Amino acid sequence: MEYFLDHIHVRCSDVDASIAYFKKMFDAKEVARSEAKGMPIITLEMAGQRFAFSPKREEVTIRVQPHEPGWGVYQIGLKVENLDKALAELKKRGAEISKEPFAPMDGLRIFFVNGPDGLEIEVMEYL
Repeated sequence: MEYFLDHIHVRCSDVDASIAYFKKMFDAKEVARSEAKGMPIITLEMAGQRFAFSPKREEVTIRVQPHEPGWGVYQIGLKVENLDKALAELKKRGAEISKEPFAPMDGLRIFFVNGPDGLEIEVMEYL
């Protein structure tokens, strides 16, 4: 059996704010709005992938611990061809940079952005 990535689903405390953030920071495009069992789902395309955003269900409690991985998606990694250009562009757009560029290993430079709801966004350039 061969599998293909269809989407990544992200729970949001404020769906509209999360959608606006990804549109502003990463030029995400809204491609669909739907509903599943009363839960709204907004789908964006970003970095060649589909991301679905929805609020938590009322009966579910979500506990977020800052700077600690939690259950589910805690990080999105985005690859760019020019890290310095991406950093300048994101700063211009108002992104909160949590770690300035560094090289964790030969052939790779990265920086981190604080996204909505404690989501960590890693921006990387392979050299």
